[in-house]
Amino acid sequence: KILNLESDEHIFKFLKAKFGFGATRDFDANLYLCEEAFGLLPLNTFSRLSDTLLFCIYVFVLFLMTVVAVIVAFRNLSGSNQVQLMEKVEECTITLKPDAAYNLIHTVLFGCLALSTMRMKYLWTSHMCVFASFGLCSTEIWKLILKCIHLYTSRRV
Repeated sequence: KILNLESDEHIFKFLKAKFGFGATRDFDANLYLCEEAFGLLPLNTFSRLSDTLLFCIYVFVLFLMTVVAVIVAFRNLSGSNQVQLMEKVEECTITLKPDAAYNLIHTVLFGCLALSTMRMKYLWTSHMCVFASFGLCSTEIWKLILKCIHLYTSRRV
């Protein structure tokens, strides 16, 4: 209170200096800039994650979920609520549950955070595991994939 500082002010000074929005003379921010753990994520991280097949599965699930999210968003924003037969609607419906949408947004934000600050890759890597396992075990995703290749039956899912 005496110095008129907030407890997290050094973080904002560090981010400001890291992304080039101004030079800082703050000791804490300069200390963070010198530390390797606060640097950008090295590119060999992706090859190491690909060796375990985690990154490949994660990218596949991320791509599929992003496409579904874009389709659902455009459909919801278009406002085309035409009356159709229930069987036809059920056959063509693509849905995105709120928990899946939340995790999609969360993993993208964790990825951006990890790319900008190497130390945050530990948050992102664990979330990659959860997101990839969700994609492999989700009946909704397998139902969508089988519908796309015209092999869908409830027994196969």
